Amino acid sequence: MTTTAGDRIPALLLFGATGQVGLAVRAALGTSWRIVAPPRSEVSLDDPVRVASYVRASGADAVVNAAAYTRVDDAEQDVERVRLINAAAPAAMAAGCADLGARFIHLSTDYVFDGSGSLPYAPDAAPQPLNVYGRTKAMGEQLVLEALPDALVLRTAWVHSGHGTNFVATAVRRLVAEGVMRVVDDQVGTPTAASTIASVIGSALEIPSFSGIQHVTDAGVASWYDVAQTVADTLRSDGIRHDLTVVPVSSAEFPRPARRPAVSLLDTTGTRRALGWSPPFWRDGVVTSTRAWCAALSLSSRNHG
Repeated sequence: MTTTAGDRIPALLLFGATGQVGLAVRAALGTSWRIVAPPRSEVSLDDPVRVASYVRASGADAVVNAAAYTRVDDAEQDVERVRLINAAAPAAMAAGCADLGARFIHLSTDYVFDGSGSLPYAPDAAPQPLNVYGRTKAMGEQLVLEALPDALVLRTAWVHSGHGTNFVATAVRRLVAEGVMRVVDDQVGTPTAASTIASVIGSALEIPSFSGIQHVTDAGVASWYDVAQTVADTLRSDGIRHDLTVVPVSSAEFPRPARRPAVSLLDTTGTRRALGWSPPFWRDGVVTSTRAWCAALSLSSRNHG
């Protein structure tokens, strides 16, 4: 949102401000929006009634929900809490925004689909989640749009950055420490930089008509094996460690409590057209995140041969 001298800086209430996307939103929009980032001690997503009251009292011009229960395997045993955080709390935010007349952007996930096809999912494709996390996120989408039909639900996938918990971080640490990593090569999706999502959120805030369910990912297709190989290639090219091996394995060799979609691709055509947006290629983002983690972990060519 552009402002001129003397204009009031609009207020953006941001949930999940310390997560990957939250930090990227703060970095991207911090000069054009007055960002209010409540700590968990002030408003817990376990308490939807409190969440709705907080939104109403905030007087915010826009609300972005980048918070979620994302521990996919743990979710299988923590169903009620996951439902509160991923479904009831976003619905409460939407209801509060409806009362305020505020814009609401809610982040969702490719895990609302079962990944049984081969083509990218359109935004209007019927959800078929495989696990508790996916089911609660799909429920959250529905409840948000019931409470506020003009809300924007942005589905994304395989988020990574130089912060928080993500696959790139895991790959950097394991490859540098052990030199070898076994990674599944039969789960396919699009790794997406948190900065990409933040950029699209910034553009979407300028276009209130961009609403409903939409998709945002980086460009291209990769397996988790491809991502790990890119991390390894970056570590080699930057002189961090050269003796690296990434071994492709099947998902069957890594049994997990929660099932994952095999082909998790999202069709971003609508977002590209509506925002005049061209997504970056996934590999470029993974390289950037790898280098950010190397810097954060103080890794250099002097540390490892």
